[in-house]
Amino acid sequence: MAQPGSLYLGKSAEPSCGADEVLLQTEAVSICSTDVSYYRGHLSSPLWPLTPGHEYVGRVVEIGSRLKGRVRVGDRMSYWGQTDFGGMAEYRAIRPILPGQTEETGYFTARGFTDADQAAAIVLPGHLPSELATAVEPLTSVLRSLLLNPPRPGDRCAVLGSGPSAILALQVLHKAMGADVMVLDRNADRLRIAARHGAGQVFDPVGQAEELMEMAARGHGDVVDYVFDALPHIESPGTGPDVREMAMGLLRPAGTYVIYGASAIPQRISTWAILAKGLTLRAAPFDVDALPMARSARILEIALRYMASGLIDASPLFSEIVELQDEEAVIDTFERYGAVHSMKTCMLAGSSTGRAQIVRARSADRFEAASLEKFSTTSRCQAATPA
Repeated sequence: MAQPGSLYLGKSAEPSCGADEVLLQTEAVSICSTDVSYYRGHLSSPLWPLTPGHEYVGRVVEIGSRLKGRVRVGDRMSYWGQTDFGGMAEYRAIRPILPGQTEETGYFTARGFTDADQAAAIVLPGHLPSELATAVEPLTSVLRSLLLNPPRPGDRCAVLGSGPSAILALQVLHKAMGADVMVLDRNADRLRIAARHGAGQVFDPVGQAEELMEMAARGHGDVVDYVFDALPHIESPGTGPDVREMAMGLLRPAGTYVIYGASAIPQRISTWAILAKGLTLRAAPFDVDALPMARSARILEIALRYMASGLIDASPLFSEIVELQDEEAVIDTFERYGAVHSMKTCMLAGSSTGRAQIVRARSADRFEAASLEKFSTTSRCQAATPA
């Protein structure tokens, strides 16, 4: 990505494998709202050009000397943290912290928090397909937020948004925490997905704005106990109330409002509702002084257990598969992200003839696994990276 709005297939140097690193060959990467936010200019980077991608599955091809015995060549790994970038390349190196490890170092970033030099990482079981395993990373992000800021037993919960992270949060709240959950989103197709995966009520905050305000009035502002805000960026609604303002109107006095999504573009929020109702705003910090990466490695382990056991179903998150080296298809998925019924796009690395077939599974509710031939080449060109 040369700059916001400019994404293309190119080449860059193959990463080296340090003593405390593993070198991974990419198998699958899912596009995240964070990637799209850099593409659309909603997030800024101090370095351009950049290679996007962090919802990642790769196979170990080289192991640093300090990690011998902890990881094996051929293991598939996923990770959380270290960087938002680098996944949409044929190879990438990470410094892993596996569950049970505690040693880590950090540095103060230009973005104003202390980050780790390492990434929480985990070896994936053989039965979990790489195209679904990319969801372990966003599930870890959701669990970091929910486990650090949990609802109380019996709380009435509202989830803002019904995109991929919101659908994961809905399932965790409903299946693992036993909560009753309502979901607010403008996208009718995504709301249908939410209704099929645990939402007791779904609302369009624009089309049903009057109904929501009447609900808040009838309940004297005590309709839900807990709000999970999974909206990374919304355009200003103008003079009318927006979804966050509505959610605060539904939230009981002294209720909990958890901020999950983030944007560099300022977002509208009602300070009056916070003051008048004594609301508590919570979030899971990226700062490793507050939440060490070693603890995130344990949460990554929980996320994998939830997915591998079938408790959390990742299939509703995916609506499309494309070949990672198909420049046109990858750019198209960035351009269309969040449009109509689409959810996540998973990009698979693999071709036996140079340019692989595109396989598209166009279902917003059911992920149809695609069978692609194994990648076979002697060159190590980077996928979707700048020259």
